[in-house]
Amino acid sequence: MTEKLKTTLGRVQETLFLPLVSRATETTFKHPILNDKKSVEILNQLDVNYKKLQRNMREIGIYGLCYRAYKMDDVVRKFLKKHPKGKILSIGAGLDTTYYRCDNGTAIWYDLDLPDSMELRNKLLPPPNKRVTYIAKSMFDYTWIDDIGNIKDGLFILIPGVLPYFKEKDVKALLTHIAPKLKGAEIMFDVISEFGKFFVNIGIKQSGMKEANLEWGVLKPKTVTDWSRHIELVKTYKFFKDMPATANPKVQTKSAMLMNKIFDMSQMFHFQYA
Repeated sequence: MTEKLKTTLGRVQETLFLPLVSRATETTFKHPILNDKKSVEILNQLDVNYKKLQRNMREIGIYGLCYRAYKMDDVVRKFLKKHPKGKILSIGAGLDTTYYRCDNGTAIWYDLDLPDSMELRNKLLPPPNKRVTYIAKSMFDYTWIDDIGNIKDGLFILIPGVLPYFKEKDVKALLTHIAPKLKGAEIMFDVISEFGKFFVNIGIKQSGMKEANLEWGVLKPKTVTDWSRHIELVKTYKFFKDMPATANPKVQTKSAMLMNKIFDMSQMFHFQYA
């Protein structure tokens, strides 16, 4: 029997297990919206208390994390239809599996995360080919812009589940610094309102990650576009809007989804740098 991999990660990095467990769990549903078998494969290699994480995660959390991946996949695929040789950068990649769901055979992929997270990724998901590059740096170490290189064929940046863990001043510093340097690039990330932060922080702590805490709450994309003339809104996406009809959440989960949509508790912002 193969020995499972033990992990030691920092306070924020350890939250990478939440989307992984969610994708793996959702794959067992009768009608999964992702059917991410790669996540199941990864989880089976890890020495983590999967059942405890799964037990402490509410169904709304599982659907939320999977819907985020589902919607980002959709936008990435549309981008790659227009830019088949474009570049995709995932910031805070952790154990993300977007490449395995969306690769078109010609795109160039970059995954960026802190060194301990990337060390784990390298062990579990070594780069599958020369079109995939891993960058072990902080997103605030802007030398990663040089690592990406020329973006004449297009660049799409994904930042799933990362920015809400930072203070607004840090998020503003990141987005306003890279915007004028990456003109033409598109960027997409999830956000949460101040109201929504309260409920999600409860869920994170219930999953056993007591030191992780959401910091940045925002409701309107204008908050971000007002930071820089180089940031233009493309579109906002409400969580659970246009959910696949095959999904079959429980009644209480449907109620939570409705509440989320009414109060815009969780959204995804899609911007372009001009």
